[in-house]
Amino acid sequence: MRIEPVGADGFDEAYALLDAEFGPRGELERRDVLAAWLADGERRAGDLRMRYHLLLARDDEGAPAGVRDCYVTWTERVCVVYLAHVLVLPPYRRTGLARRLRATPVELGRAAAPGADLVLAAEMEPPDERPETRVRLLAYASDGFAAIPWAVVPYHQPDFRDLDALGAAPAPLPLLLVVKHVGHEARGWLPAPLAAACVEHLYAVFATHCRPRDLEAPRRRALDALAASGLERVPLLDLAALSEAP
Repeated sequence: MRIEPVGADGFDEAYALLDAEFGPRGELERRDVLAAWLADGERRAGDLRMRYHLLLARDDEGAPAGVRDCYVTWTERVCVVYLAHVLVLPPYRRTGLARRLRATPVELGRAAAPGADLVLAAEMEPPDERPETRVRLLAYASDGFAAIPWAVVPYHQPDFRDLDALGAAPAPLPLLLVVKHVGHEARGWLPAPLAAACVEHLYAVFATHCRPRDLEAPRRRALDALAASGLERVPLLDLAALSEAP
């Protein structure tokens, strides 16, 4: 099994796999958005630097086995790697590939910002009755991830559709913000400035392809709630326990 970065070659194949899984749920950026990220390389927003990575796993015969994409966003002191999507195709599940795809962003973050605080951040659907949701929560729990409480950071993923073309009102998705402060997984809390950085960095990514007027309200809702909590240390929720919640 090999994992290779995708550029122009292989993009259509990787995007089609992601689109089949995440497109129907409204959780995937438009094709032109991701193609532009790959073409541009590094982008900047003030002192924040950002780069998109698309990775495709292939088996020994060259058939696609899985896809991972992520955004590495960093300043001198803080690096947040936004884990946008991960997909392991059914024949390759429970082979260790999912763990390998979850580990690769750590390497990308450390290479971009050596010495910075490194946080992996992902959006996840709240616990529900579907067995695949429970499996996903348990997998991330086993890899050192935990959830920021919704009451502290009421997080929404913005609407990724082309709303101007559709003439539609935005419909942001309420999702759990799931994090891993690399090297500090055991302590059960996240410094409030890093929780704020997760929101700020992710919304800087979204600002490259979503309308600014659609971003300000959910961004401010999340950050204002965090500030109003008065917390210096944000307690994190155990994903394994969440997976068992009724």
